[in-house]
Amino acid sequence: MTTNPTPTNWLPLVVLCCAQFLASADNVTLSIATQALMNDLHATLGQVSTANTMYPLVAGTFMVAGGMLGCIWGWRMLFRIGCLIFILAEACAFFSPSIALFTWGARLTAGIGGSLMIPAVFGLISALYQQRRRVAAFGALGASSGISFACGPIVCGYLLDHVGWRIAFASLGLLALLILLCSVIIPASENKRAAIAFDTLGFLLGTLGLFLTIFGILRIPVWGLVMPFDPAVSVLGLSPAPFVILCGLMVLMMMLRWERHFEATTGHALLPAVFLKTRLVRHGLYLTGWIFFAYSSAIFTVVSFAQIVKSVSAMETGLLILPFAICLAACSLGLPLFIQQRNPRRQCQMGLTAGIAGALVAAAALHVTGFTPVLMASGLCLIGAGMGTIAANAPILVTTGAGNRHAEQSGGVQAASRDIGQALGMALISTVMLTVLTFLMKYQVQHDPAMGLAARQAIGHLTFIPWTSDRTFHQLIQTQNLAPADLSGLLQHYQQSRMLSARYGLLAMAIVTSLLLIRLRHLPKSS
Repeated sequence: MTTNPTPTNWLPLVVLCCAQFLASADNVTLSIATQALMNDLHATLGQVSTANTMYPLVAGTFMVAGGMLGCIWGWRMLFRIGCLIFILAEACAFFSPSIALFTWGARLTAGIGGSLMIPAVFGLISALYQQRRRVAAFGALGASSGISFACGPIVCGYLLDHVGWRIAFASLGLLALLILLCSVIIPASENKRAAIAFDTLGFLLGTLGLFLTIFGILRIPVWGLVMPFDPAVSVLGLSPAPFVILCGLMVLMMMLRWERHFEATTGHALLPAVFLKTRLVRHGLYLTGWIFFAYSSAIFTVVSFAQIVKSVSAMETGLLILPFAICLAACSLGLPLFIQQRNPRRQCQMGLTAGIAGALVAAAALHVTGFTPVLMASGLCLIGAGMGTIAANAPILVTTGAGNRHAEQSGGVQAASRDIGQALGMALISTVMLTVLTFLMKYQVQHDPAMGLAARQAIGHLTFIPWTSDRTFHQLIQTQNLAPADLSGLLQHYQQSRMLSARYGLLAMAIVTSLLLIRLRHLPKSS
């Protein structure tokens, strides 16, 4: 396959970057449409949260299989099928009359489309571009995510504020149609491996294992990590989440044993052994997962706080995260283009350090009634720069470690690691914020001598305190027939606890990133 850097040969990359933009913009649009969906579809925050988790759940479940299907069907064919399914998903979102159809129709279908389209994007880049051109291509792919984080909230926020969320999703459907039509300029990839048989048993085991694992992770904020939030939903008096995750991991262990046998027999596998045995590949996958872990944890915390505490509009939300997106795109594209002698270890260490610093600065920017704009912008810039730096390095680490034989197929496992990272980020932050909010609220109320006995009992009897707006919390406690002074005091305690819980959420992200920074000390200095 030709790889000469002529303008014509870079045109397929434009189409592939648009596909990455589409997938990212789809998730961004949903994240800022929370209030609109709650109002129009009469949904609760929990139902919208379920809709948010549906894409990473379904996409992450099928991504690895998508990597093998590309080797069998051809990457361009897989890409087109994914685009077509994405069009159907956006059409379903446009016509959804209820949150149930939106979640189980539109978001589930979008996850299936993404599980085919995104591995195809990685596979096509690995097939079409080699050496430094591949580095630049992956950098452009990361930049397209940054551009979607910048333009998506502003454009879709404008649409949400002026014409509604349905038009926003319909616009994404039209973009998917345009990408599908432009796919004619993508060369058909050569099948270097003849007569590849699809690993059906490995697919079934991998799908079930990934589904249970990701589903269990995503249910932690709802069920609890150890002790159940709702005693009616428990296993042996404990939260079902760790049991579901354990079952998923056990199925994945069975899948890995089968994969070793299948690869030894046929010479290929759904998950080749090189992906797990090669340290460079493992480190690249950890970093790939961290990119979306950082996005889902940091942006979820900041956006939730801004929309619930400050009541900012969708477009204002887009403007808020614009500095983050610009820094992400600049670092992702700029590093491969302007730094000739790459040092992956140093760049990744700097990227993770920037992410840690950004989380701490963003946490310091929060206060009871809002946030300090300059501090928040600085924190988001650091997080974006860190993500962009990692995005410029992680895919190259994976494809280099996998070797030419498995580089194209690695797209599936890279995409799966992104969705697992996103699920872990949402689960971690949601769990930390709910747990800290509940603990602090109960502690402050019980130790406040000004609180009446009825107020202490009302808060003490709650299994967990919901993370919501002042108005909704006020409506919740009004049903307890408390004295006006107690109502006012409870609201003040709630505002303080809510702010601290958001800070602890960002601190949790910084701690996880620090642990990853320590683990990656063996990265190579050059590539």
